[in-house]
Amino acid sequence: MGYSVKAYYRKEDLPPMEEINFFHSPSSFDWYGTSPAYTPFMLVVFEDEVAVAAMFAVIVRINRFLRGKLFKRCVISQQPAFFKKKLPQIEIFDALIAHLVKEVRNRVFFIRYENLGNAIFGYKGFRENGFYSVKWINVRNSLQRKRRIWDQLSKSRKNQVNRALKKGIGIEEFTSEEKLPEMYKLIRDTNNKKISRRLPPFQYFKNFFCHYIRRGKGKILLTRYQGKIIGGAILGFEKKETVYCLYYWGKSKRYKLLYPTIFTIYQAMQVSENKGFHYFDFMDVSFLNKNAGRSRFLLQFGGKQRATRRWYRFNWGLLNFFANRIYD
Repeated sequence: MGYSVKAYYRKEDLPPMEEINFFHSPSSFDWYGTSPAYTPFMLVVFEDEVAVAAMFAVIVRINRFLRGKLFKRCVISQQPAFFKKKLPQIEIFDALIAHLVKEVRNRVFFIRYENLGNAIFGYKGFRENGFYSVKWINVRNSLQRKRRIWDQLSKSRKNQVNRALKKGIGIEEFTSEEKLPEMYKLIRDTNNKKISRRLPPFQYFKNFFCHYIRRGKGKILLTRYQGKIIGGAILGFEKKETVYCLYYWGKSKRYKLLYPTIFTIYQAMQVSENKGFHYFDFMDVSFLNKNAGRSRFLLQFGGKQRATRRWYRFNWGLLNFFANRIYD
């Protein structure tokens, strides 16, 4: 059975489709569409003129002054959205990847596909289109267990949360659009090593607040101590199933004995559990077999790790050839 693929660069032009996937839905255009650093687009797969799958991608400009191909990359996160059951997902995904390469070949320096959650999903399609892989670790916490979140914490984590509570640290939900610039500056000024993932431009957070938080599809949680914000987390909701931890941060140098990052993550998971979500997903956190660092830190909150892959493709043939030789 044949499938056709079409690219869309405006939300208004999209065919009717359900919002079943947090990262691959029409709302993603609202999130990325008005930021000068991003050019969003969506690839839609049709079967007899009916949309059966969609994949959202973003062309990211990594320098505000330089606009050539060398300073752009294409980023995709999570598996595509499939709108029907019993679809040949691998066949459809292969068609999406092939079309993606054609769409951005002359527009970006490289393509990165991350957070697939499955080490073998799409393997054939990636290989046939010249991608190489780097092994990563995905960390995900189940919120469906009989044990509560508190019972899943390591002993040291429980002690740290208790100390923070005794010293008066608290958590609150961010609800003021007027204070977004102040919050963004606070996140930006925090030690970069304490911020998960590279910090996007301000418009990214403003769009997320206006189009996701106001519609109940996400939250921004702030950790306060004596009136000062010392940490926070940005969460995205996929229906009542999964909470994605998009960013978290804490002033762990200045407030070391308050454990702001640890307290923030625990409270974010507690809020998710109380709201009835099934999973709390940190997504891809570090290289596979890395014994220390972020993965080890997050696993002390009771989650499970599983092997996954990040897939890359340079659109400069010689460089991509050597990258495939080195990594595979």
